[in-house]
Amino acid sequence: MTTSRAAGALLALGAIALLAACRGGSPESLTDRACREEHLPAGFERLTFGNLSRSNMGREVGAERLEQAGIDGGYFAYWKERLDRLEDELASEIVCQVVAFGEADEASSFVADLPVEADWLSVTVAGVALAEGTALAEVEATAEAGTRAFRLEEPDGRVRFAVVEARGRFVLSVHFGGPAGEATVGEAVAILEAMGR
Repeated sequence: MTTSRAAGALLALGAIALLAACRGGSPESLTDRACREEHLPAGFERLTFGNLSRSNMGREVGAERLEQAGIDGGYFAYWKERLDRLEDELASEIVCQVVAFGEADEASSFVADLPVEADWLSVTVAGVALAEGTALAEVEATAEAGTRAFRLEEPDGRVRFAVVEARGRFVLSVHFGGPAGEATVGEAVAILEAMGR
């Protein structure tokens, strides 16, 4: 999926998500845990946000599998770097997400058992399918024990780092990507560590 198609998918998801109910705690408890502008590098603007149902997040793996994992619902925010329109393809993007589980041990198990597979990693980025041919690898998180990090290299050369962590009955994730060499796992971890604090 190209950057503009991915952005379009997230914007469409935002419109749908605004209509979705989040059963996993009050919306305030989820939005309070998501990233805000002060958590991000300078120059990003929030383009869309909203609640996520299991069916939103489970488009690739199935809502019933997410229900079995204990997922109640979630919330996401999509941010894009402000650049001149002619440089839009060079813009970095950030998706922050909070997923509520019924129990803390379900959230911890989800992170510990998360396979390095495109379908499952899509659950951590608002259910948006990863581009076909994306190369996936787990990398060092350089964060608290239990935090996992992944490097996703898309066929067009864009590189994204995904970091995922359980906190109580919530799973927080950050996907930070841009042209090769622009994003780092350390920046994604820094955003994750600031979320909800």
